[in-house]
Amino acid sequence: MRTQDEVRNAVIEAIDKRRDEILSLGEFFWKNPEPGYREFKTSGKAVRTLRDMGLDVKEKLAVTGFRSDIDTGKEGPALAILGEMDSLILPSHPEADKSTGAVHACGHHTHITALLGAAMGLTDSHAAGELSGKIALIGVPAEEGIETDYRLSLMEKGLIQSMSGKPQMIREGVFDDVDMAFMNHVGSYYVADFNGYVKKQITFLGKSSHAASPQNGVNALNAANLAMHAIALMRETFANDDRIRVHGIILNGGDAVNIIPDRIVMDYMVRADTVEKILALSQRFDHAVSHSALALGADAEIRTFAGSMPLKNDDGLCEVFREVVEYLDPSAKPVVKASFNQGCTDMGDLSQIMPSIHGGVPGCSGTCHGIDFRISNPEQAYITNAKILALAAVDLLYGNAEKGKRIAAGKSDMMSIPDYVARLDSMTTATDTRR
Repeated sequence: MRTQDEVRNAVIEAIDKRRDEILSLGEFFWKNPEPGYREFKTSGKAVRTLRDMGLDVKEKLAVTGFRSDIDTGKEGPALAILGEMDSLILPSHPEADKSTGAVHACGHHTHITALLGAAMGLTDSHAAGELSGKIALIGVPAEEGIETDYRLSLMEKGLIQSMSGKPQMIREGVFDDVDMAFMNHVGSYYVADFNGYVKKQITFLGKSSHAASPQNGVNALNAANLAMHAIALMRETFANDDRIRVHGIILNGGDAVNIIPDRIVMDYMVRADTVEKILALSQRFDHAVSHSALALGADAEIRTFAGSMPLKNDDGLCEVFREVVEYLDPSAKPVVKASFNQGCTDMGDLSQIMPSIHGGVPGCSGTCHGIDFRISNPEQAYITNAKILALAAVDLLYGNAEKGKRIAAGKSDMMSIPDYVARLDSMTTATDTRR
């Protein structure tokens, strides 16, 4: 039997041998961005790559997701290694797809690339012979909370029940046998807890009329404008809580300048670091919107959807992350849970039901979700990222998987999947002020 260091070195060597192939995959995914629940080319390429390694793959999970297992055949915990696939829509980015506006301005293409690189390292090195338990390689769609109308259309067709990919996969039973979950996001050597959020779609309904005779209509845009001011004025009531974020856009602001608009649609996100805060803030948001509509004689339909739960990184997995990063680069100084990120990720949903970590790996530059976002160091973003994922699996499952078993034992004290789904469903509501 090989020592743990021998297995580690074999995995690293296997990934290095596939370096050009991994970098090529990263370039392919960068040039073929697809937003959530549309990642057909991305998923297809990933599935073919895994099958070329001799792995079985179950696909079309949560529309475009997949799962492929490396089973050691020995008793032990099941570790999920995740790779996100979806892009943003940012037409102003110079490398955005000209027809769709899609671009990986958050680097999710590096996540799916790293997952495939980790799979190469684990399979080519035959690491499973020295491990116990199972490694579930899971490609996940739709982390970004965008394109509400498209996702609603999928819901209406019965294809999904959740706006985000990981909650949908949980609903579909993909994680039923998984004990702990590990994924990295491109950025820096950084682990932080994150906010959760609910998504709001608001439709203001008025009465159209000639714009030269506005007294004959009810201006839905004015109602939306008043609601936006009310929401902005609410901010001073939570100014001392720097974890709360409320922001939105107008999707439809009217159709013709000479017609009083009778239908305005807005998308909003309400973020906070606990479910209790999210629910309280969500209710106050609804009051501000509905009363603003009523004040101007309009109506408002407010649909609230669970987005993602707050992320709580597991301490044991954080230490595994730190140890693996420093094993690969002794000069690295990963920042682990020293700060908080006001953003959101649906890794938070997994962190509610099993020990989980959302690690960070360097390799990008520019502004996340901005037009200058780039992969400036492919070696780190793709290759080092893959090594971290693969070595974390070795560290957790080596021998009798004692470390993995200790961490996985924490799952018993966490929310059950049925309880989680019930909580998720309770966060989806509809409010209608029409009389």
